[in-house]
Amino acid sequence: MNKLVVLIALISLSVSCSKVEEAEKTMNTMKEQTIQMKDNTSVMYQQVRSKEAEDTRNKKFEIIRSEEEGFGSKLAAAAVYFKSFEFQLWTAAKDFDDNHMREVLLLDAANEFTRRMSDLYGKINVKKMNPTNDGKKYSSEMAFYAIAATMHFNHHFQDELIDSKASLKAISFYDVMKSALIKDYNLEPLTEYEEILVSNMNREIMIELIKARVDMFSALALKNLTDKRDMTFKQKLKAALFKISDGKWGSIELPEVFSKSNAPTKKQTIKYLEAATKARNILANIGVEKELEKTLKSAYSKITLGDAEATQEDLEQQEEEKKEDSDTNKVEIQRLIVDLLK
Repeated sequence: MNKLVVLIALISLSVSCSKVEEAEKTMNTMKEQTIQMKDNTSVMYQQVRSKEAEDTRNKKFEIIRSEEEGFGSKLAAAAVYFKSFEFQLWTAAKDFDDNHMREVLLLDAANEFTRRMSDLYGKINVKKMNPTNDGKKYSSEMAFYAIAATMHFNHHFQDELIDSKASLKAISFYDVMKSALIKDYNLEPLTEYEEILVSNMNREIMIELIKARVDMFSALALKNLTDKRDMTFKQKLKAALFKISDGKWGSIELPEVFSKSNAPTKKQTIKYLEAATKARNILANIGVEKELEKTLKSAYSKITLGDAEATQEDLEQQEEEKKEDSDTNKVEIQRLIVDLLK
């Protein structure tokens, strides 16, 4: 009887061990399958992300280059173009989106951007560019200005990522460009993607983009401050003479609308002027001087913000005094204009 009990116990133990081993094997298989599925999902995500981002950039750059599209459409397309670089969608996931991958994606962006810009740059004459020109004849110039004005745009995904991981820092293509130029000027070590941006002709193109940014934001601010539809015959005559003589004679005098503008318009104008000033300061930091494009310079030299008899010296004096009854926005706009005209 005892032998039978022992035999039954041994058989039960053997069966139990077999089931445990089978369960462990099943668990290991499931674990391997889970890891494989995760790897496949990661690869698939990266492939889809790359394809979707590239398709978006291609479509938007076609709009930027198109002779049929107006400046507004080019500007909107350029903003999305910069948001669609794959580094903008970097997730910081340790398994496939580590810091090395971010560097790779930034290198891809630098290579693509410089190649596209090389083609566009060959179609324009930066010495004759004017941000107030429009029409098919100036399509390539408008494309260049649209790109210059939107380089700072970031995909909202970056902001969300920064919110969730405070140790990270959002980075725009404009940030990358500025860093490359400043490091190059100061003879500091550069990353591989920064080297691309400042090598050979690329450095010249990057600098001209920032110069165009100064003029473009200045032009947008000027548009807020004036309305050319109300130009008098005399003003139109002076403007025509200025254009024909390439700035030697005549002048650009535009009817002002500051006194009729609402607070949001004034605040937007300040933002435009600040963006122009900051861009010019970047150039100054790398030893590059930048004066406003002559049409803009002529127009701004006549701006009084409602003070018809005010001279440039008067405007500087008003800014220094900061009278208690002065409009805060007006004083700030005057200060920024004076700074841009230096």
